[in-house]
Amino acid sequence: MSTHLALGCLFLMALGNPRLCLGEDELSRLTASIGAGVNTPIGQTADFTHSGGALAAGLGYRWSTNQTVLLQYYFSTMPFNGAIIGQLGFLKPSSNLYSVTINYKREFRYSSPTRPYLIGGAGWYHRVATITRPSAVGEILCSSGLAFWDIACLEGTVPLDKVVAGSTSNAPGFNAGGGLSRRIGKTPARWYVEVRYHYAPYQGVATAAVPVMIGLTW
Repeated sequence: MSTHLALGCLFLMALGNPRLCLGEDELSRLTASIGAGVNTPIGQTADFTHSGGALAAGLGYRWSTNQTVLLQYYFSTMPFNGAIIGQLGFLKPSSNLYSVTINYKREFRYSSPTRPYLIGGAGWYHRVATITRPSAVGEILCSSGLAFWDIACLEGTVPLDKVVAGSTSNAPGFNAGGGLSRRIGKTPARWYVEVRYHYAPYQGVATAAVPVMIGLTW
């Protein structure tokens, strides 16, 4: 299968229709992964934010024994550091990073249960930042109508915050890194540990971060 066809199949897989482009024999080449970890900002990004949680999920097509194309979704919180929070007083800032990327994965020593690999690619990075302040009302009582928004009412009330500033930034970006995976018993599943560098050149403050992820792939 050509690289272009493999990329097209990844989008069909994301839509839940892999059989539209793959025969039954090739369905065994499909791969998936999911993981979680800690994202650590570096460079100028570290002047504003500190480490936060990260999640990643992907679908892939293995066109050879050690080469895979992956369509991956990535999410990370980017909490602002103490200096920024101190400048804002009672205001509450928050920031999150989202991305969808196409990546190439190259595994080594394929016959071994443990496989080191390199991975990298490019895609679209979306950053959302907001600053909120407590509403003058402070909180409202829970009611059945709030269930539509899936709001949790653990203590009978819902705190109110008002967005006073916000921004969304979009930019093409890239990532590169490596990891190690190992088969779990005799199952097709493997655990993996991965370190990757992500960069998106936003206007003003670019985003540069290094997430460390632990997860499963099969």
